[in-house]
Amino acid sequence: MLRLEKKETKHRRVPYRRLACEKELLSIMEKPYNGQAILNDTFNELEIIIPTKKNWLIIVFLGAWLGGWTMGEFLAIRMLIGSIAESMGFVNLFLLFWLCGWTVGGFFALKTLLWNLIGKEIITVGEGRLTIVKMGSLLSKPKTYDLHAVKNLRVNEEGQQDYGAFFGGRNSFAGMTSSTGTIRFDYGFKTIKFASGIDEAEANFIIGKLKSKRLISETNL
Repeated sequence: MLRLEKKETKHRRVPYRRLACEKELLSIMEKPYNGQAILNDTFNELEIIIPTKKNWLIIVFLGAWLGGWTMGEFLAIRMLIGSIAESMGFVNLFLLFWLCGWTVGGFFALKTLLWNLIGKEIITVGEGRLTIVKMGSLLSKPKTYDLHAVKNLRVNEEGQQDYGAFFGGRNSFAGMTSSTGTIRFDYGFKTIKFASGIDEAEANFIIGKLKSKRLISETNL
């Protein structure tokens, strides 16, 4: 009887060990990834908001760099004014060229900083239009396209370039220009790209959502 009880005890412990192993596997198993885009579904439109992934390394670096840039800008302007007053022609020309380059560099640094802090791409599809707005991107204008002229709407199967990989951020620079995007379509004899920073799986989901709402048709695909 004692031997039988011992065997039963061993058999009872097996499920607990198996449960512990399953819990351990679940703890190390990758969870399904959440999408980055925010979808606002209205009666006749679909708004897709894609915020940038904040890369704090870039934000801190550019914030510190722009502090030094501001000091250099004011110092160069002061020197330029002083050299003009003293009629120093060669110094004026050198400082003018240097100041132009320094100002352009500061503008792009500020543009990158703002894009990382508050940048977001807003795509609105509905009422026969597709509108792309890049909030937080300096000198970027909203673009509106006629849905009837949108052809070959597709996901970029080649994958998205790893912008900012050195700084550890895929979406740190992507989306600042119109040359990147996971979703693209042909508009006349030009290819339009948008939805930067999202993966192909999420891009396919967005296109499927547009189809289910009948905001796009087979002629757009």
